[in-house]
Amino acid sequence: MAKRLFDSPVFRSRPIFNAAQVVLVLVIAGAIVFAIDYNNRAQAGRLVGSGEEALQSQINHEATRQVELVVTLEYVSSDDYVAAFARSEGGMLLPGERRIVPMLQEATPEPTASPLPTPDPALQARPWQAWWRLLTDAPQPVR
Repeated sequence: MAKRLFDSPVFRSRPIFNAAQVVLVLVIAGAIVFAIDYNNRAQAGRLVGSGEEALQSQINHEATRQVELVVTLEYVSSDDYVAAFARSEGGMLLPGERRIVPMLQEATPEPTASPLPTPDPALQARPWQAWWRLLTDAPQPVR
């Protein structure tokens, strides 16, 4: 009878992993999943209160704005606003009042005197004086 290849002692019939190793791998995988989930929840918990101060300042600003709008609404609803609007925008007057309209008189503008041109000392300088000024940036020597 022929000997089979897998019947040799090299290929023993034992399991690749035993029960303890399988349990250890499952525990490690579960711990990794738990750690990732716990980390995600911790990050979400830190982000919950991060914008609270900005929102509180915005709430305070909007509460102040609401009070201003209520006061503006009360003024716009009053008779004083109607009278002020009628006088300024509508051009209406109360009985016995007279309108004064200022008339602007346009004056003819006078020509402004043009300043005299300043003489250029380089035009009146001798050539050696101009070169001296360019090279040394010092005042010109006097003879």
